[in-house]
Amino acid sequence: MTETKPQSILRSFPRVFWVANVMELFERAAYYGLNSVLAIYLTNSIAEGGLGFSEQSVGFLQGLIYAFTYVLPILGGALADRYGYRRMLLVAFSLLTTGYFLSGQASAYGVVFSALLVMATGAGLFKPIISGTLARSTTEANSGFGFGVYYWMINLGAFLAPLVVTFIKGFSWNYVFIASSLYCALMFIPTVFL
Repeated sequence: MTETKPQSILRSFPRVFWVANVMELFERAAYYGLNSVLAIYLTNSIAEGGLGFSEQSVGFLQGLIYAFTYVLPILGGALADRYGYRRMLLVAFSLLTTGYFLSGQASAYGVVFSALLVMATGAGLFKPIISGTLARSTTEANSGFGFGVYYWMINLGAFLAPLVVTFIKGFSWNYVFIASSLYCALMFIPTVFL
C-alpha cells in the first residue's frame, strides 16, 4: 500500500480564494491609505493644500461615512446572492473607483461628502462578497488558516498603504485619491477574467 503525501495547506485552496484575497488587499490598501490622511487633508487650510473644512464638519462626514460602510454589507450580501458575486463586484469596484477619484477632484463640502458616500456604498457592497467567496472556497480542514490569510491581507493593506501615502502626498494630495482609485480600478481585471 502506498502512502499519499498530505496536500500542502496552501495548495488546498482554489484559485478563487487567492484572487479574493488579492482583491481584499487592494481594497483595504485603497481604504486605509486614504483614511490615514483624509481628516488632515479635509481640515488643513487651503494655503497648505487642504480644503479648510471645520473639524466638526469633518467629524460628522467621517462618522457618517464609516457608519454607512459598516451598515451596507447587509444589503450588499443580499444583492450578491440575488444578482451574482461577479456582477456585484463590478458594481462595487465601479462605485469605489468613482468615489475615490471624485472625492479628490472636489473642493465643495457637499460634493466631497457625496463622493465619499459613493465610495462607502462600494465598500459596503464589496465586504460580504469577499467574505462569502472565502467561505465558499474553504473547507472544514482549512477554513481557520484561510481566514487567517484573509485577515493578514487586511492588515498588510492597512500597514503598507499609509507608507505609500506618506510618500505620494508629498507630491500632491490628489495623488492619494488617484492611488486609491487605481487600486480599485485594477480589480476589474481579475473580476472579469478570473
